[in-house]
Amino acid sequence: MRPYFSIIIPTLNEEIDLPILLRSLDAQIDRDFEIIVCDSGSVDKTRSEAEKYKNRFADFKFIIHKVKNVSMARNFGARLARGEYLIFFDADVEIASDFIALIKNHIASGRLDALTVWNRTKKKCLSGKLVLMILNANMTLFQKIKPAANGPCIIIRRALFEKVKGFDETIVFGEDFDLIQRAHKLKMRFMVFQKPVLYVSTRRFEKEGFFFSLYKSIKALVYQLITGPIRKPIFDYKMGGQYYKKNS
Repeated sequence: MRPYFSIIIPTLNEEIDLPILLRSLDAQIDRDFEIIVCDSGSVDKTRSEAEKYKNRFADFKFIIHKVKNVSMARNFGARLARGEYLIFFDADVEIASDFIALIKNHIASGRLDALTVWNRTKKKCLSGKLVLMILNANMTLFQKIKPAANGPCIIIRRALFEKVKGFDETIVFGEDFDLIQRAHKLKMRFMVFQKPVLYVSTRRFEKEGFFFSLYKSIKALVYQLITGPIRKPIFDYKMGGQYYKKNS
């Protein structure tokens, strides 16, 4: 029987954070999902750490896609997905045990095509809380006129994802915003929810500092609203868990 959800997790050197997400998936009260970890050529223990959990799930895949491009990794995983809905998680998030059950209820209650949830910090990081407060408020305020879903958690009907041809692999930053905008043009039913709880890592804020992180977020938002998709770097944006190892 096909799962209701396909959970797709792109990874690059995530031996520390990925097991935390997999443990939280193992704790779900609703297990109607498959897991697809799409790795972009990790050189640490990401694969061995992930495969410790493969017998904990009815359907678990760890696949290699060596191009270091998060949109390509997500799209590659989506092509293998069997679920009616796709859930894209970043490897450094953690979810409450009722996450899948509540998401399924939200979809059924609102007949939704796509949705996302508020981001909350894993650790007590003031700078992270401030940035996420701004992000959550913005997503909620503009969800009807300029909808957006942040990269750590995007949930979308697979048929709609395929109709918009997935993530734009030429975008270097803001591919999450672009996906939802293209789906919005097709009159999708979309909502932002405060719950279920999604915990996101504050590792980037800790590494780069509050003001620099906020500056990059604002610069990217303004660029996308005025110029359009970001197809060339407008600031340095490191990818992969190795960037944060000293802070982990």
